[in-house]
Formats: sequence, structure tokens, C-alpha cells
Amino acid sequence: YVEHGFGKEALHCFAQFKYEGLSPDPVMFACILKACGSIQDVSKGQDTHKEIDRIGLLKSNHFIGGALVDMYVKCGFIQKAREVFDTLPIRTLFAWTALISGYAQCGDGEEALKCFDHMIVEGISPDAVTYICLLKACGVVGALSKGQVIHLEISRAGILDQNLALGNTLIDMYSKCGMLLKARNVFDNLRVRDEVSWTSLIGGYAQLGASDSVFMAYDKMIAEGI
Repeated sequence: YVEHGFGKEALHCFAQFKYEGLSPDPVMFACILKACGSIQDVSKGQDTHKEIDRIGLLKSNHFIGGALVDMYVKCGFIQKAREVFDTLPIRTLFAWTALISGYAQCGDGEEALKCFDHMIVEGISPDAVTYICLLKACGVVGALSKGQVIHLEISRAGILDQNLALGNTLIDMYSKCGMLLKARNVFDNLRVRDEVSWTSLIGGYAQLGASDSVFMAYDKMIAEGI
């Protein structure tokens, strides 16, 4: 149910499960937290948090901490997510990425970038999802130089060709920073382009008032069957 987006059904099953006197394990708790985040049911998420605290699961299971941070982020409670994060005995890549994503989503790009710096100091290496969140943060605050450094890291790691979402986020970041030539360069070098790729580029042209380029890109997009 959780994987297919049926959060309410997942929580209903969980209620039946508990009614039958059974006790959840860490995997089930993680699923329930994901369900709460997907439907933004912070009340049920907080109840689950209390239960996790009561049995001391945060101290023994590092993944649950990240799931809690992610749940609060998806429910729009970034401060609560930060409180949980700061109490975690071990902060995993999942937990860091969830927190960075939360700050980027709420428009606090500077805090997202600070979190990334702290993550690196702690010896945690980012993955493609972390980079996507960081590039979004760079676009929010117009941090072009930081975005270029991240672009260089991505290129060195050789993951750009393997991840279309990463390429699309790079285009969007450069577009929001007003660097349309760089955005177009990334776009032209994508092995595959989808509607998000085109929309990010077209949005950049529109932002600068380059209406001719907007319509030219749109016509090319239609010609490619998108």
C-alpha cells in the first residue's frame, strides 16, 4: 500500500494489526512513517514517534531516525525534523538528505547548503538524490558558484549520464541563476530528454523574457514527439 501511494489504507492495516495484539518491528515502523508522510498525517506520525521513543528504537536502529526526519519534512514540519535530526546518535546519508530536502523545499536554500557542508565534514558522501536536493537549494538562493562546484563533482563521479532527474535539476538550477548558455549546454548533452528537461529550459528562457527562444524550444520539443 505504501509503495503504491495508498497511505490511508496502510494506516488502516496498521490499526488492524495492532488490534490483533501484534507488535511492529523496525521495518513496519519505517513503512508507517512513510505512509504518514505521503498523506501528511502528522498526528499519526507523532503518535508513531512516541511509540518509537517508548521502546527505545531510535538508539538501536539508525534507519528509523532518517524515516522520522523524512516524515516530518514531508508533513511540512521542518523545525521538528531538525529537532529529531539533532538527537540522532548516528546520522545517516538518508537522514542528511531528508533534512537538506526539507530546507530546499521550504525555500531555505542557505540552510540546506550549510547542512551539506556539515555532512561532508562528518565524512558522509552524497548520492544522486542528495545532489538533486542541493541543486534545488542553489537555484532557490541563486548560489551559482556552489552549483557549479556540485556540477563538477557530479561530472567527476560519472553519475550525470545515468540519472535524468539529476540532469534536469542542473538545467533548472542554471536557468534560475540566469545562466541560459550553461543550462542549454547541459540540456544538449543529455542522452535522453523528457518533458521536464524541456520545461526547465523553456522556463529559463521565459524567465529572461526570451520569447523567441521559448517558442523555438517548444516547437523542437513537439517535433521530438514530447
